[in-house]
Amino acid sequence: MQEMEEKMRSALLTFIDILYAVVYGLILVQMFDQVIMPAKPVVEKANNVLLVIGVFYFLTWDWLHGRRLTLKNPYTSYRRFYMEVFIAFLAYGAALNALRVQIFFLLYILLGLLTGAIWARSTLKEYPESEDKLELRIIQRLQTTYTIAGTLLYLHWYIYVRRVITVYESVLFIVIGYIFVLTYDILVERPDGLMGGPGVPLISRNIIKRIQRFLFR
Repeated sequence: MQEMEEKMRSALLTFIDILYAVVYGLILVQMFDQVIMPAKPVVEKANNVLLVIGVFYFLTWDWLHGRRLTLKNPYTSYRRFYMEVFIAFLAYGAALNALRVQIFFLLYILLGLLTGAIWARSTLKEYPESEDKLELRIIQRLQTTYTIAGTLLYLHWYIYVRRVITVYESVLFIVIGYIFVLTYDILVERPDGLMGGPGVPLISRNIIKRIQRFLFR
């Protein structure tokens, strides 16, 4: 029975990986069809590509961290599996709206963050003594905080702004996402190597460790 459980877990992980591969493939195809190939002003194309790259990186970062935690804390039921399927569909919705430079991309990301926080809570319930319990608690709190703050930003935009995102705002959203990733890396003590996750762009692991020693000494 234990061997069958392991095979089933492997099949579920393979399904999720294939689903994400399909989602990312569709994103790239649509970016070429809707942004790269059509005759558009250079600034408009740059804005589209910039926002999509930012969203694409964040979604990839999130998936890699989720996969690392799942490998260390395997499924014990289908609950987290279905959450990951849902997050994959949200990822596609976020990227699709980023291609159109529509604020709705933020709504999909916020739903993904909230689902990720619930996913972390479910993992803790399944593995209350997990060696990753501190990281899972940080995921809950950080993603819930960003969900609340992001919802307020989304509502403000939807009620008062209601226009296509400009280059300035694309950069602003990328900076906010960058701060999220940086905050996560500072709060979580991660191992070196692949199991440590992708980390923060442009900042080495050694610099992150120095910041941690400075803040938590």
